[in-house]
Formats: sequence, structure tokens, C-alpha cells
Amino acid sequence: MVLLGATIFLILVGIFAGPTGATFGDTFDGLLLSGDGLMGTIVWDIRIPRIVVSLLVGGCLGLAGVLIQLSTRSPLGDPNLFGIGGGAAIFLASVAAGILSFAQMGVFVGCIISSVIIALLLARLVSTADLTPVKLAIMGIAVGALTVAIGTSVISHGRVFPTQVIGLVAGSFTASSWSVVYYLLPTLIVCLGIAIIFSPRFYPIMLGDSLSRSLGVNPLRTRAITMGLVGILSGASVYAGGLIGFVGLMSPHIARKVLGNAPAHLVIGSTLIGALTTIFADQVARLLFAPIELPVGMATTVIGAPMMMYLALKMK
Repeated sequence: MVLLGATIFLILVGIFAGPTGATFGDTFDGLLLSGDGLMGTIVWDIRIPRIVVSLLVGGCLGLAGVLIQLSTRSPLGDPNLFGIGGGAAIFLASVAAGILSFAQMGVFVGCIISSVIIALLLARLVSTADLTPVKLAIMGIAVGALTVAIGTSVISHGRVFPTQVIGLVAGSFTASSWSVVYYLLPTLIVCLGIAIIFSPRFYPIMLGDSLSRSLGVNPLRTRAITMGLVGILSGASVYAGGLIGFVGLMSPHIARKVLGNAPAHLVIGSTLIGALTTIFADQVARLLFAPIELPVGMATTVIGAPMMMYLALKMK
């Protein structure tokens, strides 16, 4: 009930608060598509799509984060910190720089394929090199930094406007639209459904690969499918909002405190908390210094970076 109430409150803030100078009544008339047609356009074509996209992106990141942490047994797992979203960032940078040319559907699919490739490579490393959580985190952060550097270099080569660079590297929902919602919504629903079905397999995997095999669960196959889902979710989130860090890291740990350690509860809870965290960060970024907007990733980093340091100190 607290999560639901907080989400509804942030949705109302997203609809009624903004730098337009419109009164509550004007905005309410726009919500009802009565009165000034301009306010209706602002509400239904700008504010509400942005709210929905931020919720869906947060859900994708929260779900991706918990799937990484459950399948790799790393408490520091995050799709963008681990460089999985960086594959999509490089692809988007190539499109923005004019190196590649695709329609909107092609850009969406390209982002997903790029992220899935990195996610499967990471899953392969985890399964063959038997990486500890600390080694996996170090390698993932290095891969993430490398992909951001490559993406930034590609954008610089194409002489793209700085605002596009900030939106890609630090996250932004200014380009949200209903067409983005149509791509994100079915992606999140399908991936969430598959994750819930697979959640019982995470019990033995959390005990180690050898024990999971003895219990009849193939860790390599389960991890490959799980990381494939992570790649899809990460690519979709980068396509819609750029690189937004720490949401995938924070959400599973908050869900663990609230709902316990059951994988199914963590999958659902992390998705909901990721959505709530992202819409909160977007409203802070949008309204704190309005009409100037801050990157969404800045707000999530302010919360997530201290949590990552705390987790690193608590790890044995």
C-alpha cells in the first residue's frame, strides 16, 4: 500500500507540476481534454507519456538488476554498471552520429541485440571462469566504462549536440512518447512473466553451480536465458531513457528488506521498486531547477553510489 500510494502521488506530481505556469484548474481541464487545447496537448502528449516511460524503464532496470544478482550471485549486479546497457548505448551513438540508419523499430531491435550480446558474454564468463562477486563487479564496471567511452567517442565523431550526449550517457526522458510506450510495455510484461516462471530455479543456483546440477537445475542454461532477458530489458531501457545507473542495484536490496529473499517476491518487488525509484528520480530531475532539467542518472547516482559503497564494505 505504501508503494502504491507513493507511486500515485508521484504520478500526480508529474501531471500537475511543471514550469508552464498553468494553474491546477487549467491542468485538470487539460487532463479531461476540455478548455485550452494547448494544455491538453502538454498533459497527454508530453507529461503522461513521460510518466509512463519512466515507470516502465524503472521496471525494466529493477527486473534486470534482480535477475543479474540472482543468476550470478553478485550483490553488486546492475545492468548499466556491468556494461550490458553499454552495448545499446554504442548502437544508439552510432545512429545519432549518422553511421547507422534505421527506422524506430530497427533502432529498438538494434539496442536489444547489442545488449543481449554483452549479457551473454558476461554469462559465459561467469560460468567458465567461476568469478567471485567482487571480480565480477570489477570486470562489469570496467566493461561499462569501456562501452561509455566508445559511445561517447562515436557521438563526438559525429558532432552531435551536447544535449544528446548527456541524454544518452546520464539518462533523460525528454524524448518520451506513446510510441516508446508501445515498445516498452509488452517487452516488460513478457520478460516479467518469464522471470516469474523461472524464479524457482534460482533457489539451487544461489547455492552454487555444483549443487544446482545435483538438484536437477542446469545453471549454464538457466543463466544464459536469464542474462538474455537482462539484455532485452537493458536494451529497451537504454533505448527509452539512456544509461541510468544504480536503479538495478538498489531495487533488489530494497525489495529484499521489504519482501524477504524468495526469488518470486524479489522479481516482482524489484520491478515495482525500480519503477518507483525511477519516476521519483525523474520528477526530482525535472522540477528541482525548473525549467532547467538535470540528468535522471544524476538523481539515481546520488542515492545508489553510497549504497554500493555500503554493500562493498559489508561483503566478506
